Amino acid sequence: MDSQNQSLNIITLRTVFIEQLSILYNAKVSLTNRLPQLVSQATFKNLKMALEEDFDDTKRQMIALKTIFKLMQESWLTHSCLGMNAVIEEAHKQVTFNQDKHFESDMSILFYMSVIENLQVGASQMLNMMALKLAYQPYAQLVGECLDLVEDNASLFHYVAEEYLRS
Repeated sequence: MDSQNQSLNIITLRTVFIEQLSILYNAKVSLTNRLPQLVSQATFKNLKMALEEDFDDTKRQMIALKTIFKLMQESWLTHSCLGMNAVIEEAHKQVTFNQDKHFESDMSILFYMSVIENLQVGASQMLNMMALKLAYQPYAQLVGECLDLVEDNASLFHYVAEEYLRS
């Protein structure tokens, strides 16, 4: 590969990295807007605690993502994350629909949070690979920290679901 093509690829990769980082950030904004409602609708104590932990972790991840934008001297793109927003909105409607049916409501929350966390795991893995390819070690470290948190939360919701189904 000649140096002009290599340069172009790095520029393109950086552009894609910023776009995808923006999508993940915007998804986290949507999630933080909905999580307090899910906490209030959850009836299983450990589910409430898992949602509260996820809310706190999501806010920490947003700080990390903002730091990446600042280090890159970029602003996040404000276009919405249609896919994640659709899942979050569907979860909200399903839980609201089932608010008088505690088991159905709690299981809907667990189902959708599992989906949401796993989408974030995949996105964070891809962003981590791009950051490493770009040789942006501080960015890769921050994305890696976000990845660790979403992986932990995905496991937590899985554990809570198993616990709930045993009770």
